[in-house]
Amino acid sequence: MLDILDDRQLAQSARRNPDAFGVLYDRYFARIYRLVSAHTQNTAQAEQLTEEVFFNALRELKRYRPARQDFFSWLRGIALMSLSARGLKVRPDRHEPRPDSGYQSAGRPAPIRPRLPALSAAAAVPFPPMDEGPGIVYALGR
Repeated sequence: MLDILDDRQLAQSARRNPDAFGVLYDRYFARIYRLVSAHTQNTAQAEQLTEEVFFNALRELKRYRPARQDFFSWLRGIALMSLSARGLKVRPDRHEPRPDSGYQSAGRPAPIRPRLPALSAAAAVPFPPMDEGPGIVYALGR
């Protein structure tokens, strides 16, 4: 019977009835576990963090405000705070180069494609003299 209630009703009744929180747990366990395991190295750590998320959610259920956000968003926030408290990266740093890009960034993002070398008048070297035609000069890039 509790399965047909929406999240708002389940969260309100879970403050008094632990079975209602069990329905919320069953409903969102897989999604929270996938979120946590995407940021951890092993399954044991992911299971431990998922357990911690739901324990914190049960303890802080009185602070959940259905008018502000849905239940999964609230759980997701608890999960991200748990990851952050453990020192795990929640989102990648924007200034770090991607491992497969081949560029080593010095605080700036890598260029999309390499620049062509600029021509320099100081690097212009004449061809060896030829019998016909004007003297042709070619330039080396810097």
